[in-house]
Amino acid sequence: MTDTAPIQVSRPAGLRVILIVVGMSATGAAGTVLAHDDHDWMRVDNFRNPITGEHCCGEHDCAVVPASDIEVEPGGWRILSTGERIPDRETLRSKDGRFWRCHQPNGSRRCFFAPPGTS
Repeated sequence: MTDTAPIQVSRPAGLRVILIVVGMSATGAAGTVLAHDDHDWMRVDNFRNPITGEHCCGEHDCAVVPASDIEVEPGGWRILSTGERIPDRETLRSKDGRFWRCHQPNGSRRCFFAPPGTS
């Protein structure tokens, strides 16, 4: 009888790296889709900036602003953490009862949503 060791199949290190990267990408993509679903109503309803006419929502560019970070001012709103002021004429009404700020790639505001009845 001959002693034989179990056959070990080794995967190249590159394959392991590829599998890890693919797994991380899939997880990140799923998270992005879920985050985008929170404000998908903006895209579906084709909301546009009331001044410039550009679309408000693109993937990755809108975020909830906590109500505790918002102050009503005469003629508009102020985001307390940044000091940004948003005039009423540039404010759209949120369909989900939350405040949202959508931004350009450079961080400037594209659209601002406020819940109905909060001004």
